[in-house]
Amino acid sequence: MQSDMSRAAVEVGKSIGVAAVFTLAAVLIFALLIKIFSIGSSIIVPVNQVIKMLAVFLGCFVCLRPTRAVLKGAVSGIGVILLTYFLFAVIGGAISFGWGNILDIVFGAIVGAISGIVCTLVKGKS
Repeated sequence: MQSDMSRAAVEVGKSIGVAAVFTLAAVLIFALLIKIFSIGSSIIVPVNQVIKMLAVFLGCFVCLRPTRAVLKGAVSGIGVILLTYFLFAVIGGAISFGWGNILDIVFGAIVGAISGIVCTLVKGKS
């Protein structure tokens, strides 16, 4: 039992790490595109949500095994949202918490759970 729990924790940790690295890279590339093409500010929030969604999916798909992937995906999604929030808060120099953050956490859990379902369907049940 302990071995299964530690294996699941390692999978979730790897998933969060992969997703965080992807998020940082994607946001940097997006910031560069904004600078080069003078993209309006109205598109920033939707693109950031898509980046988070893709990051959670990528982390789950690459790192999670099909066993209990829905639960591990939801935990991974929450972890990704929290980690990237604090990383960008440190970079930006300001931490503020509100309803938007709670909605982001719920969004991360839902996307993670869906990613776990896709992972189970594609990789098969073990």
